[in-house]
Amino acid sequence: MTDEPRTASVRFDDNRLVLERYRDENGIYYAFPDDGRTAAGPSVALSLTEALHARVRPVGTAERVLRAWSQGSLTQGAAALDDPTAAAPTRVRGGAIVIRDRRMLLISLDEGGRTRYEITGVRAGSLRG
Repeated sequence: MTDEPRTASVRFDDNRLVLERYRDENGIYYAFPDDGRTAAGPSVALSLTEALHARVRPVGTAERVLRAWSQGSLTQGAAALDDPTAAAPTRVRGGAIVIRDRRMLLISLDEGGRTRYEITGVRAGSLRG
């Protein structure tokens, strides 16, 4: 396995973005071609309006390409795959800000002699049913 960053091919055909079409349990989505490293879906060409309203993966790469396109730049070629949904969250937590009489409820935590404060809440997985 290499540490080489994965890329996708960004290609336009007559001012339409060329993507591959796939289907999952949530319906149709589109993805950038990845230069033949995986099985490809059928190619489609979407207008800017169609692409802005479509599910395009990975979302980070799609956002960067569509933002540039909407501002008049048709950048083609290799683009780094950027998928923020692929990264595991570092911390999942539900919280509430409680204010009464112009005072905020906080939790005081002592960590090695240093005090820090957090809003009230529950960490995911800490509740048992």
